[in-house]
Amino acid sequence: MNYLKSLSIAYYIGMALFLIGIILQLNHSEFGIYCLGFGLIPILGIRVYNWSISEKERKRVHTIFVVSALFLLVAVVAVLFHKNYWMLFIFIAAVLDSYISFRNLF
Repeated sequence: MNYLKSLSIAYYIGMALFLIGIILQLNHSEFGIYCLGFGLIPILGIRVYNWSISEKERKRVHTIFVVSALFLLVAVVAVLFHKNYWMLFIFIAAVLDSYISFRNLF
């Protein structure tokens, strides 16, 4: 299997785990924090990896992706400390990801 394809599969599995973790956390399940944490590992790792190997022209885009992943990390820490504002950090990360996804339209 191609190296980039396996990274892509790991990234999508991490995103799916993070989404499942959000749903479980909204339902006050005790396993939500584990899904959030295990889903964040490939997301943060692959975004930092992409930032480190990117060309100079793409560095800004990958920096925004890394900042978005750091907001997801803060959201997981807020869930860990039982703070109710963890959804705000996920919203900020979603806005940043949406901005990068639709940046050619603006």
